[in-house]
Amino acid sequence: MLLTIQIVNYNSRKDLLSCLNSIRKNVPENLKPQIIVVNNEPEGIGGDLGFSPNAEVIEAKENLGFGRAHNLGVKRARGEFILFLNPDTRILPGSIAQMIDIFSLDEKIGVVGPLLVEESGNAEEEHCGFQKNPFSLVKSKIFRGANNFAKPLEVDWISGGAMMIRRNLFEKLGGFDEKFFMYFEDVDLCLQAKRKGYRVIVNPKSRIFHKGGQSFSDNRLKKKYYYASQDYYLQKNFGPWQARAAKLLRFPFYMKNVYFSK
Repeated sequence: MLLTIQIVNYNSRKDLLSCLNSIRKNVPENLKPQIIVVNNEPEGIGGDLGFSPNAEVIEAKENLGFGRAHNLGVKRARGEFILFLNPDTRILPGSIAQMIDIFSLDEKIGVVGPLLVEESGNAEEEHCGFQKNPFSLVKSKIFRGANNFAKPLEVDWISGGAMMIRRNLFEKLGGFDEKFFMYFEDVDLCLQAKRKGYRVIVNPKSRIFHKGGQSFSDNRLKKKYYYASQDYYLQKNFGPWQARAAKLLRFPFYMKNVYFSK
């Protein structure tokens, strides 16, 4: 089996069905994808998948977070490549083959991503980019807009909302760091891959639609998770001094987003 497609569900059942339907319609039959759904809701989901009886469902029975849930799913993965997908994505025609083809260009290409596009067809503002370090996080240098993508492009990180990785590399890296509950686990995974000499590539010929922001309704709590993960990412990869400097520089943004946002 060449490909495992893995999705973590939490409060996204309607979007999940649309995502699974897009897989059924737009993933070539010759790939014979293994589909794994890890359900982070306490209630079971198996009977709700309807037209996707081939999906393997893992009932976590609690919200494990993004990385821990995907690590649980990978224990059942049989594909040479694993595609991590958010449930609020939709596969567009030809996108999967275009991602897999990139791996054949260089055995050191370890992670490949598509353009994550909005309804307008433009790329999302932040779905890939250069290294996130203590100072770039204050003012990130991120690729913005579909016009910036004319050919496959090497980057430092790709969003876990639509990320394909060699399974043997994922296992070599020990999977996602489970100390991240949500946010930055994808950036961290790509950084660890690059430190082992692997390349991270975005292929603009591959496009996946992303609805965005569907599983989390409390914006302030979401920001708290974001900043907690950011703190851990910085300390883990750049040390305590630089992490403290970044916290000081971002303080006005933290106050605005956590305490004064709606």
